[in-house]
Amino acid sequence: MKLLIPGLIIVSLAVAADIKSLPNQAGNGNIDLSGTVVLDPKEIQQLLGAPMEPGYVVVRIKVSPRMAQAIRISADDFTLVSRKDGERSEALIPSQIGGPASLILKSKTTYAGSPGVSSTSVNVTPGDTKKAPDSPLIKLLESKMLADAETKEPVEGLLYFLLEGKNKPKDLGLLYKGQAGRLAMDFK
Repeated sequence: MKLLIPGLIIVSLAVAADIKSLPNQAGNGNIDLSGTVVLDPKEIQQLLGAPMEPGYVVVRIKVSPRMAQAIRISADDFTLVSRKDGERSEALIPSQIGGPASLILKSKTTYAGSPGVSSTSVNVTPGDTKKAPDSPLIKLLESKMLADAETKEPVEGLLYFLLEGKNKPKDLGLLYKGQAGRLAMDFK
């Protein structure tokens, strides 16, 4: 019996050391996250009820606070990262996706007389400054996005990101950096 108890303790410690966070989930003592990434344009259209331009990635997220006091949850707390090429995208608000452009950036590279020396100039041209009514896409995206709110209860919603190239869920990770700490969630 004396040998059995220490043996069980060693085995349980070895098993506990191998426990890793599950794909599509992350948590700490303050908050739990679970989510899925949607990359296929047809699936995004089915999820939203409207098509989006290529390159957008949608994450369906559930945030469950574990703290006694309310915490602020915001789309600004999330960043999508591609492990394939290191590209990062902050969560976008609907007006950044379906709204009129407020600035148009044009980049022009010029070469100075010496080989290997270049300079880049950026011309900023104001876009249409008239106040346009919200498009149906903006209203739809706003109705489904993760609400910016202070809560003690679990909340669910969508996060919108823009990433170039072809990505697979296994290549992407979601970073959370907010009032409840820092977390990294892998997708499967």
